[in-house]
Amino acid sequence: MLVADSADRVATFKVAFMTGSSIFVMGYINGFALNTNDLGTMVTPQTGNVIWMGLNASMGYWGYLLENLGLFFGFMIGCIFALFTQNSFASKTTQFYYNWSVFAVPVMLYPLILQYVVPSWVSFTVIGFASGAALGFFRKMYHMEINNAMATGSVRFLGLHFAGAFLKGNQKEVATFWVFFACVFLFAFGAFVYGNLAIVDYNMGLAGNGRLIGLGDPGMREFRQTLGLGEYRIDIVTSNIARVTGLAVFCLIPYFFCPKATVEQK
Repeated sequence: MLVADSADRVATFKVAFMTGSSIFVMGYINGFALNTNDLGTMVTPQTGNVIWMGLNASMGYWGYLLENLGLFFGFMIGCIFALFTQNSFASKTTQFYYNWSVFAVPVMLYPLILQYVVPSWVSFTVIGFASGAALGFFRKMYHMEINNAMATGSVRFLGLHFAGAFLKGNQKEVATFWVFFACVFLFAFGAFVYGNLAIVDYNMGLAGNGRLIGLGDPGMREFRQTLGLGEYRIDIVTSNIARVTGLAVFCLIPYFFCPKATVEQK
C-alpha cells in the first residue's frame, strides 16, 4: 500500500511537471513570437488576438486579419483535437508522449523551418493548433485545473486564494495559492529565460565588433529598442542559435518525465 501511495505521488508530480513545462514553454514561445519577423504578437492568449481581429478588419488589413483567423481557428481545432484524442492509447505513458509531441514538435519546427518556408498565416495556424492542443492535454496540476495558455485566470485565482489563505486564515487554500503562484511564475519565467537567451544571441551578433552587453550595460537600452521596432526586430540583427537551442532543450526535457499508468489525465 505504501509503495502504491508513493508511486501515485510520483505520478501526480509528473503530471504537474508536464503541465508546468507546458506553461513555461508557452511563456517562452510568446516571448519568441513577440520578437520575430514572422509573428510579432503573442500566440497563445486569444483575447488580444480577437481584439486585433476586429481592429484589422475595421482598417482593411486583410493580410493581418488572415493571420488572426489562422491563430483563432488553429487554436479551436487544437482544442477539439485534444478532446477527441486524449484517450487514444491504452498506455498512459504512450498517451503522454503523444500529447507532448503534438504540442512540442510544431513549436520546435517554427524557428527551424516554418518561419522560413511558409506564409505567416500558416505559422499562426500551426502555433495556434499546438497551443490549443496543449490547453486540452495539460490542464491538471495536483488538485487544480489550469489554463496554461495565458496567465489571466491564474493571476485572478492567485489573488483570490491569497486572500482566502492569508487574510481570512483558511489553511485549506494555502496549497491552492502556491499552485497558482507556480503557474504565474512559470509563465513569466519562460519569457525571462527567452529574454536572457536573446541577449546571448544579440551579443553573438556584436562579438565580431568586440562589443558585448550585460544587464547593467548602457547598451541594454539599445538592445531593448531593437526588440520592438518593426524592421529592426532582433532576428534581423542577430542569430537565433541560443534561443532555438534553448527552445529545443526545453521541449525535449519533459519526454524524460512522462508519468506512468498510475494516474490518468482527464
